[in-house]
Amino acid sequence: MIDQHEFKARNHTSPTVSDSITINRLFLAWLRIGFTSFGGGAITQYLIQESFIYKHKWITAEEYANIIAMCQIAPGINIIAYTILIGKRLAGSLGIFVSLMGLILPSAAITIGISAIYTSISDVSRVQSSLRSVFAAIFGIALATNWRNARPIFVSNRKRGSLAFLATLGIMIGSAIIYIFLNPPVVVLYLLGGICGALIYWYVAKKDQED
Repeated sequence: MIDQHEFKARNHTSPTVSDSITINRLFLAWLRIGFTSFGGGAITQYLIQESFIYKHKWITAEEYANIIAMCQIAPGINIIAYTILIGKRLAGSLGIFVSLMGLILPSAAITIGISAIYTSISDVSRVQSSLRSVFAAIFGIALATNWRNARPIFVSNRKRGSLAFLATLGIMIGSAIIYIFLNPPVVVLYLLGGICGALIYWYVAKKDQED
């Protein structure tokens, strides 16, 4: 087991007193998420927020927002990327391993079992109606999850001033409009948003230095 003092040192950025971290507690936290993350990525993100930010306070909301931003740029399964980065941040290489095992093993077992059951009842009309209702609930949770992801970005940029806040809002709305009507490659929007944000923050920093 990794020494708890080493874990606490890695968790010094939390704004409030956090729970002590051990490999066992880290594994159990991911295991609970793996067993209860019914509904896919949005639900899993919500559970990660609840466990790591609000319950244990092992990472901050702003740190999690930065992790999401970094993972969105890369292709592949984002939830796996979140798990790797959080595990690495909290416990190094061993943290990556136990985090992945805790998340994937129960999720994979449950998915296989549910898939086997679904193939035998998928043609039942009541099942189809129930699934549509479930999707509505998942969509609602996705909205709550995305607001939690975006809120620390708005808060931090608002502290930088009205220009940074309005730039963030403009990049968000502009990216949505461009994607809906022009449907460019997502990476192009990431690059444009990053360039615009860098220029705005450079201007804000320069203005603060002059003041």
